[in-house]
Amino acid sequence: MRIKILLLVVGILSAFSRADGQKAAYLVPEISGPFTHIFNPNDTRKEGDSSWYTNDHTFIKGKDGAWHAYGIIHHLPVRPWEETRLFHISASSIKQAKWEDHGYAMSAQPGVERVMWAPHVIREKDTYYMFYNIGNMQKNAPDYASWGQLCLATSKDLFTWQRHDRNPLFSDPGHARDSYILKYKNRYYYYYTRVQTETDLRSAVAVRTGPDLLHWSGPKIAHTQPYEIYWGGDAESPFVIHKDGLFYLFICQAMTAYNQTAVFWSKDPENFPAENLVCTLPVHAAEVIYDEKEGWFISNTGWDKKGLFLAPLTWKKQTGL
Repeated sequence: MRIKILLLVVGILSAFSRADGQKAAYLVPEISGPFTHIFNPNDTRKEGDSSWYTNDHTFIKGKDGAWHAYGIIHHLPVRPWEETRLFHISASSIKQAKWEDHGYAMSAQPGVERVMWAPHVIREKDTYYMFYNIGNMQKNAPDYASWGQLCLATSKDLFTWQRHDRNPLFSDPGHARDSYILKYKNRYYYYYTRVQTETDLRSAVAVRTGPDLLHWSGPKIAHTQPYEIYWGGDAESPFVIHKDGLFYLFICQAMTAYNQTAVFWSKDPENFPAENLVCTLPVHAAEVIYDEKEGWFISNTGWDKKGLFLAPLTWKKQTGL
């Protein structure tokens, strides 16, 4: 009896400890202003007979202080396997209302690259590294859990990109895509969307680690959503922020609700438990941007919108469970 009582007390104390930790642990991101329509591709593109859209994208600040963005672009009707180019826009300030259109940053190479999806750009010293997905050249690739190929291109000026001779860096099931790189304590964390396994089609975020941007470990599942779909569509567009001692994973739950991004907190950059939900935000394929002068911003885009939008973001302390 004493042992049972002791175990019960330990369990209760442990639960309080976990709850108390959650009360004090995390911040809540909030959209704190209106969205600005920074890029409407219909203003500059007349190709095709219907509206143009943008989708998964990335922001990077250049050495000269100008901001650049790259991303998926195509026109209706939505045919993801025809998304073969990346747009390129720039602005002198993150708060600029209309960004300058530079045409296309990269286009898929016929017979080699099936698509040009979901870029992420990170700067190391004087070189910019763009990670992106080129799909799968098998004929039935769009119709099953094909192995998405993750690739790399580099640039010195953010305008001319050179594909890496080691491409693809790796390939995973579930149309593996939507790259994001976090640098933390001289180690790199490569997050991307995929399915749990080749036969377990739950939507998942995987992570690989490495000492640099070329050498990566095997995959580890960092987060899982219960929604089963062969392209892992309920854990898209992973984005990780390290802030005030915690990590925050943003994922687009596009199958649950197209315009819904969920945020999870963790102390471990390789494990984001589903129960650590912070909040949901009404945005699709969101990127979180920090500007030293202007603060935090969040983006919004997708098939149902004509281009790319930006809004200010604030972080508020969690006040209770």
